[in-house]
Amino acid sequence: MFYYISHLLLAFSWAILLLTFIKILSFKTQDFTEAKIFGVLSFLTMILILLVGTKMMLLNPAIAKNGSWLHIKLSIDIILMVENSYLLFCAFKKQNLSKKNGNILYVLTFLGFLSMVVLTLTKAL
Repeated sequence: MFYYISHLLLAFSWAILLLTFIKILSFKTQDFTEAKIFGVLSFLTMILILLVGTKMMLLNPAIAKNGSWLHIKLSIDIILMVENSYLLFCAFKKQNLSKKNGNILYVLTFLGFLSMVVLTLTKAL
């Protein structure tokens, strides 16, 4: 039960940190310190959630055979991990997002996290 609660808390933390990171990068700023801080925090949270999720799957291997919902959720998760890594790379190269691209990325990331929560709670697929 500890792993489930920590996985859930880490997932919400990662969502908040990544969405804040996207908003910071969409502002035209010359000081990237804040963006780097949120980028590193979101990246570390992403790694922690990956480790806890892997541990949960190793403790309960039958969950992998529980339906296609998990595979869809993991696919969305991988897309968000690649996005987080790319945005962290942009922050260290001191590249901002345009306001339009930042808003589009923000909405798509929010929908990605929302869909993962819905898939986890319903397990309908």
